[in-house]
Amino acid sequence: MSYRKFTFWSPITILSLVSLGLSLGCSVGALAVQAPTLTPTLIKTPRPTYTSTPRRTPTFTPSPTSTATSTPTQTPTPTPTPTPDKKAKPAAPPAQESAPEEPTATPTPAEPAATPTPAYPFQMTYYTHDTGSPGETRMTAWIRVDYGPGQFKTLAGFQMKALAPDGNTYLSEVSGSGFGDSTVKGTGDNHNMNTKLEFKPYTSGAYKIFLVEGGTQVSPEIEVTLGVDPRQYVHFDFFKQEQK
Repeated sequence: MSYRKFTFWSPITILSLVSLGLSLGCSVGALAVQAPTLTPTLIKTPRPTYTSTPRRTPTFTPSPTSTATSTPTQTPTPTPTPTPDKKAKPAAPPAQESAPEEPTATPTPAEPAATPTPAYPFQMTYYTHDTGSPGETRMTAWIRVDYGPGQFKTLAGFQMKALAPDGNTYLSEVSGSGFGDSTVKGTGDNHNMNTKLEFKPYTSGAYKIFLVEGGTQVSPEIEVTLGVDPRQYVHFDFFKQEQK
């Protein structure tokens, strides 16, 4: 009895299980069909917003318009009609064209005139001799007026002035009316003299010599140099020319 029951219920049980499985499968399929499908959402990246800056529009300033000034209209003046003379005068001959003027030469400025040397009444010559001595500086002179060849007169009252190289000034003795020998006749260094200048010791260098009368210069100035070796002595002739 129990075996038969088992044999009878077994197919039924199997069928029930199969039906239950199918029902479960359909239910699962239905659930699978009914599940919502996920739709992808597109996320947009926000773009930057640009604010445009308005450009400046230049303001046009109108230039002032010049107002034309009316030009006065000149009224023509009637030209008087010449009345013909009964006696017609002959027409003047045409003026002759003058020759073109020659360019004026630019004057050349004149050279400045040299300062004239004062005119002195006396002239002078001098003689240098290598016969000086170490004891003194010596100079002699003869002051005279010449009237002609071999005719003369020795003059008194004059002095020979010397500006020495050491800065000192020397005056000779006042000249006399007679003359003598400057050294010794026949020695080659002798001259007629009527004044002399001597000072110690012998001093070489350049000397400026001229003749004075009462402190006034009456002859040109001349420069002579006394050498160191040999030592020297100098003689001067101061003379002027006159007619007798």
